Amino acid sequence: MQLEVTVAARKSEPWLSSSGTVYVIGKSEIENYGWRDLKEILASIPNMDYFYQWSWLPGGQRGFTGNMSGTLMLIDGREVQNLLANEAFIMNNFPASRIERVEVLQGPNSTLYGGNATQGVINVITRLGQDESELSLIAAEADTKHAHLLLNHQYDQLSVALSASYFESAQDYEQLRAFVMNPNEFSRSSKDALRDLNPDNFRNDERNYTLDGRMNYQDFYVGANVSRSENVSGIEAVTYDYVTGDDSRRGYENYYLGKRIELNPRLSGFFEVSYFREYKEKDRLTTQVPDDAQSYEDLFQYNEREDIGPSDRVRVNTQWQYQIDEQTDWIVGYDGWRTHIGRKIKYRKTDEKTILFTPPEWAQDKEKSEKHALFAQYSKTFNWQSKSLKISAGLRHNQQDFTNSAYLPRASIVYQPDSSEAFKFTYGEAFRPPTIFEFDLVVDDELDSQTMKMSELNWSKSFSWNDITFANIAAVYHMKAENFYEKILDPELGVWQTRVTGEHAITGFENQLKFQANHWQGQVSYRFVQPDKTRVGETTEVLDIPTHKLKVGLVYRLSKTWRVAGFIDHWSKVNTQANALLGGGTVVEQIPSWTTVNLHVFRQSQRYSIGLYIENLFDRDYYHSNARGTSPVKYLQAPRNVRLQMRYNF
Repeated sequence: MQLEVTVAARKSEPWLSSSGTVYVIGKSEIENYGWRDLKEILASIPNMDYFYQWSWLPGGQRGFTGNMSGTLMLIDGREVQNLLANEAFIMNNFPASRIERVEVLQGPNSTLYGGNATQGVINVITRLGQDESELSLIAAEADTKHAHLLLNHQYDQLSVALSASYFESAQDYEQLRAFVMNPNEFSRSSKDALRDLNPDNFRNDERNYTLDGRMNYQDFYVGANVSRSENVSGIEAVTYDYVTGDDSRRGYENYYLGKRIELNPRLSGFFEVSYFREYKEKDRLTTQVPDDAQSYEDLFQYNEREDIGPSDRVRVNTQWQYQIDEQTDWIVGYDGWRTHIGRKIKYRKTDEKTILFTPPEWAQDKEKSEKHALFAQYSKTFNWQSKSLKISAGLRHNQQDFTNSAYLPRASIVYQPDSSEAFKFTYGEAFRPPTIFEFDLVVDDELDSQTMKMSELNWSKSFSWNDITFANIAAVYHMKAENFYEKILDPELGVWQTRVTGEHAITGFENQLKFQANHWQGQVSYRFVQPDKTRVGETTEVLDIPTHKLKVGLVYRLSKTWRVAGFIDHWSKVNTQANALLGGGTVVEQIPSWTTVNLHVFRQSQRYSIGLYIENLFDRDYYHSNARGTSPVKYLQAPRNVRLQMRYNF
């Protein structure tokens, strides 16, 4: 209950009185359940939606799904959103050993954070500056290996911290190989009759490198977050040949330099300059299908490479907090950047030569852009007896090239009848600007941003019963998204054009109850969403989200050093739109409900811990639906597998 969070207001504040719904997963909880990376950590959030297709993690929050572009990704409060597609790009490059805690803010919050915070914000707090050094190792099935080194050093007013990790895995479970070779269950693609269906040719490997570093001297600081990944397209791209597939190399680095400033006890802030750079390279085996092709051997194939970037962004931001008194403060700031998107270039090798070309629909005139934003938030707390009422209101003015300017408000009222309970009402608006991929075939020179509006009522409470301590979060909300990008055939001109149309709304309930008593601790989480039909233009589409989710975690301390933990995850059935088996349009298919159990047994002392983690304990076949298209139909998840985890502090 005394936990401080920063994600809701861009300042440190008690979790209970923070505006909106915030979930916090700390290091001790991560260690207890044995979670390996951010994907597994996010599975404990009751209203986080995703579908893992063995490459990256698409999805969203509160029943909204897609490419995770509605969720803003932060590392230590700094944005690391994909520049090309505005994605919160999550792979295996967020190992748990890198993370001190994760703060997840639900709902739109563009007032303080700008674009892409339409569904919420994920803030990963690294272990830099935690005054500990550690070596972590993991060995698991499917040739999975992980190593992480953490170094923290303090000398007088100088502190230096380094966090480095390496991950690799073949991810080629036998069940997964068999699944992708089954056209009826998996792809239902026009390519199926000509695919190479030899399971021995399936390849699904991945490698990741990360580096976090920071140095502080007095009020100055400099740091970097670096990520490199090599992988194939998982099982999302139905290729003819799984030997080659799509081999991707991508990465980013974010360098920052700043200074904390305290002009007087009431006025303080910071000034920061950052440089973000990313790249994407892809090799693929491109296929031409002769009219008389009958099998895979009849195809004509050649190597093709596609590069985008490097892309970069120079950013300047400053934020100031003016504490009028103990109950009243202002936060004001400026955020501006200049972005350059690297051009898409394809390298096509033929017998005669290598052809370099940029696709004609690539919006070359949109590669460079600028953004400027001013934001302010006012907060006032009224106290009487044991009660308090905190009112906060903020507004952001955002202006950037090629899309509309916007005023983005957020307001919250937090009433606390005592120090252990809070009732919160929050209203917020947010936007997601168009990406360079969405500017092809535009009608005009500009596209309006996608928008989100939310009304939310939250009840948070801590209490005790029979020596058991509880902390509960419950929220009821309504969120409405507008302005989807759709390619429409103009009947008069006879050409395809991108237009802004459609809306989608979801009403939902989420609850998380955590408890602790003597040798026990755990959580029970539940979510229910009631979406309307997605309307795009004149049509409606099937939604690919489970209405119900139930999550139960339990940790038992066997002795001073030994513990056992289990986590149960249940998703209800899902209706999804899929290609018909024999062609002729699409049909609605049902992905069955599923329940999995993960088990973690470990020994923990002051210096080291060693544990055994069993994923999918009862070896249940279960599937994530495809919320991004009609093929593949669904994605098989990991069968039962075992990993050994070790950590040593020095």
